[in-house]
Amino acid sequence: MGKFSFDDLRKISIFHDLTDKQIELVSLLLEPLNIVQGEYIIREQTTGDQTYILMKGKVKVTRKLVKDIDAQEAGEKMLATLTADNCPTFGENGLLGKCLRSANVIAATDCELYTLSESDFNQFAQDNPDMAFKIMRNIASVLSGRLIKTDEDLVKLATALYIAVSR
Repeated sequence: MGKFSFDDLRKISIFHDLTDKQIELVSLLLEPLNIVQGEYIIREQTTGDQTYILMKGKVKVTRKLVKDIDAQEAGEKMLATLTADNCPTFGENGLLGKCLRSANVIAATDCELYTLSESDFNQFAQDNPDMAFKIMRNIASVLSGRLIKTDEDLVKLATALYIAVSR
């Protein structure tokens, strides 16, 4: 697994407005990670201190949707599938102070990823506050977009439940 090209790094939403020199500095923080098909990369309700960038392969994002029920029928629900086409990131909250993970991320194929750890990012932020601000602003934008989609999905679910119960 080789290092990124500038074109690869520009695809990554949390790095999109960095200069070539800034991208070069950030690339020094990234660690390669290979994951085999079927392996969990992130487990919901665990803490983590890394964010992930998918470079090759496909992952599925799942979540247990029924709380405190262990029945087989209450298994994980597929929320999304991410492919390496646009080098998506996930687990961004790992850079925010060991927050609980909100979903599972499972390798649907063998995957090549890069990771960015909270400790490396925090050191980088102390030395490069302007760049760290840009990255954190981009992370906030990514997370905000996901929150908007989740809100829309919740309204759809509530509407369907209302219709089902009203009959």
